[in-house]
Amino acid sequence: MTSPDQSTAPSIGHRAFVLSGAFYTVLGLAVTFPLVLNLSSVVPHDPGDPLLSTAILWWNAHVLPFTDRWWNGFAFYPAPGFLAFSDPRLGESLIATPLQWLGCSPVTAYNLTLLATYPLSALAAHWLGFVLTKRHDAAAIAGLAYGFCPFRVSHLPHLELLAGFGIPAALAALHLWKETQRRFWLAVFAIAVVVQGLCSSYYVVFSSVLLALWLLWFPRRSDLRALPAFLLACACALVALLPLAFGYRRIHAFYGLTRGFEEISRYSADLTSLLTAHPMVLLWGWTARWAKPEGELFPGATIAVLALVGTILAWRRPVARDRLDRRSLWLLPVAWICATIAYWGWAYPPWRFAMAGMSASSSAPFKPLTVALLAIAAWVGASSRMRGAYARRSPLAFYAIATIILFLCSLGPKPAVAGHQFLYEAPYGWLMHLPVFSSIRVPARFGALAVLTLAITASLAFNRLPFTGSTRGALAAALLLGIVADGWISHLPLPQVPVLWDASRADGFAAVLELPLGDVGDDLAATYRVIGHQHPIVNGSSGFEPTHYFTLRTALEERDPAALDGLPATGRVLVVINKRHDQNLSWDRFLTANPRVMRLQPDDRWAFYALEPPSPDAAPCTGERVPIVSIVDDEGKDDVAVLTDGNPRTWWAGRRAQRVGDSLVLDLGGARHPCAVTVAVGEFRINYPRTLLVESSLDGSAWTTVATRRMAGLVMKAALDDPTQVAVSIPLAPSTARFVRLRVNETHQRIAWLVTDVTVRTARGGE
Repeated sequence: MTSPDQSTAPSIGHRAFVLSGAFYTVLGLAVTFPLVLNLSSVVPHDPGDPLLSTAILWWNAHVLPFTDRWWNGFAFYPAPGFLAFSDPRLGESLIATPLQWLGCSPVTAYNLTLLATYPLSALAAHWLGFVLTKRHDAAAIAGLAYGFCPFRVSHLPHLELLAGFGIPAALAALHLWKETQRRFWLAVFAIAVVVQGLCSSYYVVFSSVLLALWLLWFPRRSDLRALPAFLLACACALVALLPLAFGYRRIHAFYGLTRGFEEISRYSADLTSLLTAHPMVLLWGWTARWAKPEGELFPGATIAVLALVGTILAWRRPVARDRLDRRSLWLLPVAWICATIAYWGWAYPPWRFAMAGMSASSSAPFKPLTVALLAIAAWVGASSRMRGAYARRSPLAFYAIATIILFLCSLGPKPAVAGHQFLYEAPYGWLMHLPVFSSIRVPARFGALAVLTLAITASLAFNRLPFTGSTRGALAAALLLGIVADGWISHLPLPQVPVLWDASRADGFAAVLELPLGDVGDDLAATYRVIGHQHPIVNGSSGFEPTHYFTLRTALEERDPAALDGLPATGRVLVVINKRHDQNLSWDRFLTANPRVMRLQPDDRWAFYALEPPSPDAAPCTGERVPIVSIVDDEGKDDVAVLTDGNPRTWWAGRRAQRVGDSLVLDLGGARHPCAVTVAVGEFRINYPRTLLVESSLDGSAWTTVATRRMAGLVMKAALDDPTQVAVSIPLAPSTARFVRLRVNETHQRIAWLVTDVTVRTARGGE
C-alpha cells in the first residue's frame, strides 16, 4: 500500500542499510568518546546504575534465567526476588552474554552493549522511516533523531532505557504486514516485541498505547479478516513474556510492592521538560537549570522544527470544506472563552462569577483550560483535513497525533507547566485505572516513545518537501548535522570501576556484608564486587528494596547491638569494611563488641570480620489465639478494633517519639496462660521499640516481666517471613494473667512507636 504521504522512489537495497549501520556505529563511538578506549576500566556517566547493570548482565551470563536461583539474585541477602526489583536486562544480555562467554570482562561487555544500543536504535528507526518513505535520506533523519537524541543523554546510566530498538522494529514490521499481508512480518513483529520486553518493562508496557493507536488508525474494514493473525502474533509475544510477567507478579505480590500516587506524580514530566536537556548536552545543557527528576525530555530543536513545519504545511494543503466544518466552528469561541477564564484564574485570583445557574471561579483554572483544549481537539478532529487524513490513513498525521498523545502521557496523571496543573484529567490518569500502569513509577519515560514518533514525523515531513536533486541533498545534510549537534555530548564523565578485594577472603562464608551499608554509592560498589567474590551480599540497591532492608539500614546507623541478629542461622557472614570509611574505628568497635564477631587479618585497604550465625530461634508458640477485650494506651485510648483487624493499613501510633515507659495494656477478659504476643508493624518497619518489655498481671496493678527483647533483629526476621504484615512473635515466660502490658524500654529521639496489629496466644489447653 502506498499512501499520498509516501514517496514511490525505489529502494536502494541492503547495502544502504549496512552503510547506515556502520555510520551509526562510528557516530556512537564518537559521541561517547573516549569510552571506547577504556572499555575494561570505566563506566560512563556515574558509578551507580551502570555498576548494577554490569552485575546483572554478569549474573544473566552465568545463571539460567527464570529459575528460583536466578530470580533471587545476588543482593539483599537473604531476601528473595532481587531480580524483580528492577529490569533484569535479559534483552541486553543477548549481546552481553556471548561477549562474556568469548572472554570479555563484565565491564567490557557492559560498555560494548551500551555502545551497541546506539546503532541498533538508530538503525531500527531508520528501517521504520524507510518503510514509510522508501528513501534513505528521510530514513536517516528518523535514525539519527531517535538514536542520538538529547533524551538518551539524560539516561546514559540506564542501559534498559537506552535499549529501545525493539519498538521501531515492531512498528516497521507492522507497516510491512499492512502493505504485503505476509505473515512473516507478523513473526518479526512478535520477536521485536519480545526482545523489547526483555530489554525494558517500561517500554513494552508504554508501547501498548502506541500499538493501540496504530490499530485505531491504520487498518481498514477490508483488513479485519487479517485481524486474527495479528492477535495470534500478539498472543505469541505475550506467551513468550509470561515467565517474566509471572515472576514479577509473584514477587511483587509477596512484598506488596506498589507505587503511590505522589511518587508517580513526582516522576512525571512537566510541560517545561520538553525544553529541558541534560547538562552534558553540548548545545542545550544550559536548560538543565529548569529540570526536575526524570524531566529532561528535550527531543532536539532540529527535528522539532522540521516536524512542526511539515505538519503545518500538510495542514495548510487546500481541501474542500463541507457542512461539518462550518458546524464545528462554534467550538472555537467556546475554547477562547474557557481559555480566557483559565488565564484570569491564574493571573487575578481570587474571584467568583455566577449567572443564570452557571458559575465560574479562580479556584481551579485547569478545569476551563481542559475544556478549551478539548474543544480545540474536537474542532481539529471534525475538520475535513483531519477526516481526509484518516481516510487516507496518513502516516504523517498518525505520527504527529501519536507524538502529542505520548508527550501528554509523559506528564503523568496531573499534567503541569512550571509546577502548575493545567489539565483536569489526563491520558495517564485514565491509564492508571489499568493494574499495570498504576504500579509504574516514572510516566516521564513515555518521552522515549514520543521522541520516536516525533522523529518519524520529521522524517515524513522532510519527505514531503518539494525539493529534488542537489537541493534536497544539501538540505538533508544540513538537517542531519543539526540533529547530531542537538544530541552531542560534552565532557562525558568516565569514572573508574570500584577496586576489588581479595576474592579468596570469602571462601567458606555464606554471604558478604560490606559496611557502611545504606549509601547508594557504597551499596552499588558492593553489588559490583559480587563479580569478584561471587557470593550473595547483604547490601543492595535497586528500584525497590525488600521490606527488611530499611530496618537493617536503620539499625546499623543507630549501631543497635541487635542489628545483625536478623541474618539467618544458616552460615557465617564475611563483614568487610573499607578503612577509608572507618578512620575513627567506630565500625570496628561496633563489630567487636558483638560476641559472634571475630576480627580477621586486614590488608592495606580493607578490614575483615567473621560473623558467626545466631542461635536458631525457639519453636514458636502454637496455642490458641486469645480474644482481646480492650487495648488501652497511656492516654486511656482504646484501639482494640484497629489493632485486631489483621489489616496492616490500620494502626495505632504514639503521639511523640518513643520514651521509656510508653505502654499498651491488653485486657484478655479473664485469667489466661499467655505463651506469646505478636506485635506487627506492617510497612512502618522502623517504628518498632528498640527494646520491648512485656509484662503480665492478674489485677492490673502488680506486674511480672515475662519477656525483654531487643527488636531490630526480630523485625528483620518478621519482614523476611511476611513482608506485608511484619509481625514479630515474642515467646513469654509462663504466667497466669488477665493483662499483658507492652512497654518501651529505650528512648528514641525521633521515631514514634507504631503498631498495626497485636495478638496473644495461650499455651495449649490453658485458660
